[in-house]
Amino acid sequence: MLPYPQWNMPLAGGAMVIAAISIFHVVIAHFAVGAGLFNVLSEHRARRLGDAQLLRFIRDNSIFLIYLSFVAGAISGVGIWFSIGVVAPEATTFVIRLFVWFWAIEWVFFLLELASGYIYYFTWDRLSPRAHLAVGWVYAVSAFMSLVIINGILSFMLTPGLWPTTLNVWQAWLNPSFWPSLFMRTVSCLALAGIFTAIIATARRKVYDATARASIVSWGGRFLLPLALMPLLAVWYFRVIPVASRSLALGGAIAMTMFFLFGVILSFLVSVYAYFGMFRRSTAREINLETALLIAAIAFLATASMEFVREGIRKPYVIMNTMYSHGILVKDAEKLNREGVLAHAPWIVPDTVHYAGPVAIGEAVYRTQCLRCHEIEGYNAMVPLIREWNMPLIESALNDLHLLKAFMPPFIGTPEEKNALAIYLWTLTAEGQAWPEGPPVFDRDSTSTADSTAAAALTGGTE
Repeated sequence: MLPYPQWNMPLAGGAMVIAAISIFHVVIAHFAVGAGLFNVLSEHRARRLGDAQLLRFIRDNSIFLIYLSFVAGAISGVGIWFSIGVVAPEATTFVIRLFVWFWAIEWVFFLLELASGYIYYFTWDRLSPRAHLAVGWVYAVSAFMSLVIINGILSFMLTPGLWPTTLNVWQAWLNPSFWPSLFMRTVSCLALAGIFTAIIATARRKVYDATARASIVSWGGRFLLPLALMPLLAVWYFRVIPVASRSLALGGAIAMTMFFLFGVILSFLVSVYAYFGMFRRSTAREINLETALLIAAIAFLATASMEFVREGIRKPYVIMNTMYSHGILVKDAEKLNREGVLAHAPWIVPDTVHYAGPVAIGEAVYRTQCLRCHEIEGYNAMVPLIREWNMPLIESALNDLHLLKAFMPPFIGTPEEKNALAIYLWTLTAEGQAWPEGPPVFDRDSTSTADSTAAAALTGGTE
């Protein structure tokens, strides 16, 4: 069922809007968690060693945390909710209803995180060291608990575990990939906190001399050392995710494989630099702002690549084995195949202004099942993909879509809707553009083996 209105960003696509906002927010959110742990542990160290320069740096870091996480992070967080609400309302509604009390608890931790973060910054020299450290720990724990709760919800979408059978929300939250995912995110949080330490220290050269900068950067470099655990955590993660998802990342979908390798290589480069460039005080002295920003950019790309892979290997589902990427529940597919998808999509009606007959119906079907991932022209565009196809090839692909490419959901709808979609897609091809009077008559039972083989080859790249 598709009970919600549909929204799309021309050329870019709704999925790309979600990805752009989400990746930006994930980096900020991970920094917010890592910076909380960094600040309180660093304050412990500074007070124990009587390090006035480190204390001054933590104060600078705490105001940077407010600007980046509480302002930019809050805006991008609202952006995520807005974008997923309009682009994928079915999936958004599903996880809100299933985890409603978990979301409520997360919002309580988020409010506590905001309050303690502001108090931590504005009470320097106003509270006793013991009380100020206590506030810092409140922030660190509440920020981390917010991560813990959201991690369980996100990992559920890939590995629902026993939930489909038991419908137990705790088994949904504490799903098979919960722990490896949480550990990997925690390592990422600490690494980002260490990287931003280098940025802030080198950006304020007039405040911190070379010796102080080297000491601060070297201390921050220690927070990147857990990156050495990432390969083991990745192995653990890949052992618990579905075989089909693992296959997509390891060669089943070339885009997923390339982004996965890209993320692994970039993470390795960051970890190597963390040791040789930051952790060793002799080289930490030589770091400048440009180098620190470059490392931050590499870390951003590594995070973006891995988030892209995490989202992509769920295909053809948005919630594994429960909801397809176009928002149709798996359990509703049989009913929609009998009654028609348009009959259960009240907000999607044929556009009889720009199209006529079966083309209008086919264009409406396209909006129900294809537009979430494929623009006509633009990102992941349909026109370049099928430009050289003919009608038998299009029908062959629609018949076996989920078999030709494992990351594509099967066509859902009546045979009449499938035929209408085939006609609409044909109008986008070079052959269709050359036949303005409509598709030629052909025998639908005569689709050749060669056409089926060609369909398998031509559907490459749609990921």
